[in-house]
Amino acid sequence: MGIVALIAAIIGGIGFWWWRAQQVKGAADTVIDAAGKARGMISRARFRQRSGQSVLAGVDSPGMAAATLLYSVAALRRPVALADEQKIEGLLETVCRMNKQDREDAMAFAAWASGQVADTSDIVRRFLPIWGDALKGPERRELVGMAVTIAELGGAPTDAQAAVIRRLSDGLLND
Repeated sequence: MGIVALIAAIIGGIGFWWWRAQQVKGAADTVIDAAGKARGMISRARFRQRSGQSVLAGVDSPGMAAATLLYSVAALRRPVALADEQKIEGLLETVCRMNKQDREDAMAFAAWASGQVADTSDIVRRFLPIWGDALKGPERRELVGMAVTIAELGGAPTDAQAAVIRRLSDGLLND
């Protein structure tokens, strides 16, 4: 009888401590969940702040700005095809000398941003200061040449493409 009571006490003690451990685990999981939710709220708030400012506000490199412009110029004619994307990426590699990772990031951003910005002239206006600070005369001419090359894919530039190229040329070459 004493052995049965001792075994029951041991099993009861183990059960009690197991139950307490589960409560502690549940409390820890709740704290971890709360921390994750707080981190997510902060990330969402940062994103909302950035997106509220402007789609283009986060761009600070001339290469990413060029990719966004070129993609948008191509999209003025028709939906951008894979061949158009490859041509833009080739120009970013040879003219802008962007590495593979930077080109991939720039192209992904450009595809998204070109769909978010209603007027390609806004892209030129927003990025002229970046290009003006970072590019010298020959590089500025190369950027205008890249825009002309992309605009000529599939025929002569459309009126909208020509207007964007004219604005770009006026802003970069007539300083």
